[in-house]
Amino acid sequence: MPLSVEMQKLRASLSCCTYQGDQHTHMLIEEHDRLAKLKKVTLKAPNGDWFSLDPDKGRGKTALMSPLLMTGKEHDHHRACDCVVLIWRNGKLTALYIDLKSGNPSGYSGQFKSTRQFVRYVLGLLTEFHGHSLALAEERYVVLHGGEPALINKTTTVPKAERIGRTYPDKPYKRKVSDPCGLYLKELLA
Repeated sequence: MPLSVEMQKLRASLSCCTYQGDQHTHMLIEEHDRLAKLKKVTLKAPNGDWFSLDPDKGRGKTALMSPLLMTGKEHDHHRACDCVVLIWRNGKLTALYIDLKSGNPSGYSGQFKSTRQFVRYVLGLLTEFHGHSLALAEERYVVLHGGEPALINKTTTVPKAERIGRTYPDKPYKRKVSDPCGLYLKELLA
């Protein structure tokens, strides 16, 4: 199943895309900090009309995603979360912002806000300059934290809809996971 025209145009406007639903059934989210305890999470998804990007790889001295996301101390807006999954379902666009944290999670709010603004900026550019309007119907924020090796991995399969459905950069859905970890995308879209 190929990506829809809407998602193909959106994907073509970004340079840090990692996985897409017409070619993959998983997304590997990696923390690049050598000292992090939680380094890898595999998000399993069926083939479909979605793709993911790694905003962390799109910023830095070369700013592959945008010069606005160059790292430095001049601005606080240079921060990024570890993964964004954009999903087109039922004619609506959902953005899932995911950040990996070791131990007690903190410092994610600015990362989510900066990444959210970049996604909105890209959608605005598509509308303004290409006449291609994709409005965000929903945005969700997820912090996966922990990173200890799994002894027994007992968690609920699907989080309660009211917990995962109403999230904000300052109040994301938090889930403790082991390292490495595997989750299903549908768990985060409940």
